[in-house]
Parts: sequence; structure tokens; C-alpha cells
Amino acid sequence: MQVDRINTFEHLRELQSEWATLLESVSIGTPFQTAQWQLTWWKHFGSGSLHAFAFRDGDRLVGLLPMFRHEWEGRQQLTLIGSGISDYLDPLTVPEFAQQIVSKVGAGLIADQTWDVCNWQDLATTTPLRSLSEVTGLHVTSQPDTLCSAVALTEDFEAYWRGRSADHRRNIARYRRKAEAEGAIQFNVDQQANPFLLDALIELHGARWRRQGESGTIAANHSAAFLRDAAEQLSRVGALQLFSLVWNGKVVAVIFGMARADVLYGYLSAFDPEWEEFGFGRNLLFHALRYAAQNGYRCWNFLRGEEAYKASWGAVPIGKCRLVITKS
Repeated sequence: MQVDRINTFEHLRELQSEWATLLESVSIGTPFQTAQWQLTWWKHFGSGSLHAFAFRDGDRLVGLLPMFRHEWEGRQQLTLIGSGISDYLDPLTVPEFAQQIVSKVGAGLIADQTWDVCNWQDLATTTPLRSLSEVTGLHVTSQPDTLCSAVALTEDFEAYWRGRSADHRRNIARYRRKAEAEGAIQFNVDQQANPFLLDALIELHGARWRRQGESGTIAANHSAAFLRDAAEQLSRVGALQLFSLVWNGKVVAVIFGMARADVLYGYLSAFDPEWEEFGFGRNLLFHALRYAAQNGYRCWNFLRGEEAYKASWGAVPIGKCRLVITKS
């Protein structure tokens, strides 16, 4: 197996076609591990220097570990590209080459004198990178990371819906009737990076959190420009799903969704806090889940966070871990 060291954005961008092929060969591929997401992340948030590994079996790309080196708390840290605002960041590895790749990663880290600590977050609890603990010369600590959660779906959405509690179903119906008494509701799905919807998402998200005296994720991470750019890139490969509710001609709720294989990921949502009494956020989620089931998606992933409302929709937790690695 050969290992290519990638330290320029141009070199990493040249891998896009092979990157897409590699993604089709793994079982854990998510939108966060696509070239579209990670290259856009680097353009907006990258710092320090690229420090990525590409693994090849002959001419075939069989593994990719995109990371960068930067100074953090007085040490040179290796961080995964996408950290902070991504939810799944396992390196892409073709399963039959996973252990060989981990061995190469370990050898590369031992030989590299430019780093002091690796802090790799949002990894699966089953990540093959755990095996780095067996490499002489490395000290690996595994820590629980923020849980994700997901809802299993089938083609029979009505059966899924009957499985929710009577109170939950009654509340959604009550919100819908209350809103419809004041005006028509329209549910829309857009696979294009509609700037009007993206602006609405950003504005509604900020308004909701400002009302609670907080800044919210978008403002805190200065990620509005990133979201617009990522939406455009994801739409080009058919991965973007913007769900919205329009009431009386006004956008009152938006979900920034992403599709990968038979899973829909609800990345970011917002609703108009002026009309919270109508439960537009809950009703949009109902329509989005029904759309997902009826269009062949077998899972709705809520992504990170342990908010209680997710369990009422049938979500079950998905464990994740963080690896902190130093040289022993």
C-alpha cells in the first residue's frame, strides 16, 4: 500500500472524482465525508496547513484521512477537516483495507515530528482508528462524543405514524388545524440551492435564538456563507434537500437536509418564532419524514444532540467517540 501526503488544497481538490468512487465503496459514507462538504469547509474555516493522507492499492484510492495541522493551546494539533460543524468524520476506508490503512496511519504518525496531539472528534464507536492504541509509541484515549440519533422508516409511513404516542399525534394535528384556520399551508421540497430559502433559514434561525438571548449555531460559527456555498456544492451532486413550509405566502419553517444513499440527514432547522403557537417546526418535520418514507429513504438522521423531542418521533441514539492521541 502506498501513502500520499497531501499538503495543498489543489492536490486535495484533484481527488474529487476518486473521492466520489471511494465513498461508494464504504458503508459509513455520509454527506459530511463528501468532497463537496469537506473542500467547502476548508475554504471557509481552514487554518494552519493541510496534512491529509491518501492510501492507494496500486492506482486505486482505498482510503482518505483529511486533516490539518494548526496551533491550539500551545501545541501543534492534527484536526479532522470538518470539525466543529460536522457530525460524522470517520476517515473513508474500503473495509478490506481498513487494518492496513490504520497501520500506515500509525507508522506515519510515529515518523512525523511536526505534531504534538491529534484530537479527532465525531468518530463512530466502531471506528478502525481505535486500533491505533496497539501501535507502540502512541498513547490513545477514547472519549464519548456527542450522540446522534435516527428514526427508522419504511414505505408504510402510516404504520410508523400509528406507532407514535397518541398525545404526539394529537398535538401535531392540533397545530395543523390551528394554523390552517388562519391561512393555507404549503409544504415544499427543493433540491436546488434556493437563495431565498437559505436566507429564510438563516434569518429564522437567528431570530429564534435571539429571542432566547443566545446567538445560535449559525451566528456563533459565522457559518452563513459556508451554508450557502455548501448548499450549492451539494445540489450539484443531488445531495441537497431543502424542506420548507409556506403559510399565508410567507416561509415560516425551513430544514436544511442532505441525502446520502437511503438516509436523509436533518442538518439544520428553523421556524418563525413569531408564530410558535402554530408549531410550524413540528409540522414541517412531519411532512419531511413522510416525504422521506414515501421516496424510498429508510432512515431520518437527526444528527447530534440529545433533545427530548427527538425520542417522541421514534429516534434512537447513535454513539460516537473522540480519539485524543499523543506520542508516548
